[in-house]
Amino acid sequence: MKILIAEDDFISRKMLEKIFSGHGYEIISASDGDEAWRILEEPEHPHLLILDWMMPGLTGVQIVQRLRKRPNGHSYYTIILTALDTPTDISFALDGGADEFVPKPYHADVLRSRANVGRRIVSLHESLSEKMRLLEEANITISRQAATDELTNLYNRRFFNENIMKSVSAAKRYQFPLSLIMADIDKFKVVNDTHGHSAGDQVLKVFANILRNTARTEDISARWGGEEFIILLTHTSCEGAAVMAERVRRLMESECFRITSIAVTVSLGVVERQNDEDAEALIKRADKALYCAKDEGRNRVVLG
Repeated sequence: MKILIAEDDFISRKMLEKIFSGHGYEIISASDGDEAWRILEEPEHPHLLILDWMMPGLTGVQIVQRLRKRPNGHSYYTIILTALDTPTDISFALDGGADEFVPKPYHADVLRSRANVGRRIVSLHESLSEKMRLLEEANITISRQAATDELTNLYNRRFFNENIMKSVSAAKRYQFPLSLIMADIDKFKVVNDTHGHSAGDQVLKVFANILRNTARTEDISARWGGEEFIILLTHTSCEGAAVMAERVRRLMESECFRITSIAVTVSLGVVERQNDEDAEALIKRADKALYCAKDEGRNRVVLG
């Protein structure tokens, strides 16, 4: 473990280095308080510190006080060394945030033992921090999995329903346009029956990638169910959504065959929210426009 030794007296500093040499410590030394603080501002700096109280520049107690103001200030273990050993001095140092107060002269074994206590505490902090990091990553992964479709990695229906409610509410309040695209892969059952379900899964992934690459960051693309997909476009008129839908249709017609060697098309219905229309009514109109596209011969965009 890294240990910072800050001592302005050369001989005293070398004695401290000798005490900790060969005992599992990586020793980093500073000859005054300002140099010690520069070290503590570097990445991967020590969290176990032995600081002389009275040094040029920042004093040992001032360094401790600064450290405790950091967001992770609790993760440092600090030992103050000084010839000042009155009750008032001890209280001042400990109240300032120091973990240990060791008066000079000190016994080498005792000082090392107290530093070993600090090493155990710092190691515990590091272990807890790592566990917290892993837990946070796990929570992010769980949240992402709960919101996404496993096959396509687009958002799932549940996530979409939660967000369309929020978007419709915002559109009503701030009076901005909100459009919806409902898409269905044409004759998908034939793809599965003819080429197998693995080929069908590949087709779904191709279409999902097209949506992901075509949609804006603020758009929400989701797998609605089976071979149906839905895209929510905020601050977008029906005409603007139709442009995107036509782009998606053309890409699917060309890219799917290029990637899978299977000729697959997609039908899309496009609607814009009207007046005080709620989310459910908007989705129903998009679904109706989609089925009009199907009835009119598939591989087309129909505005509802």
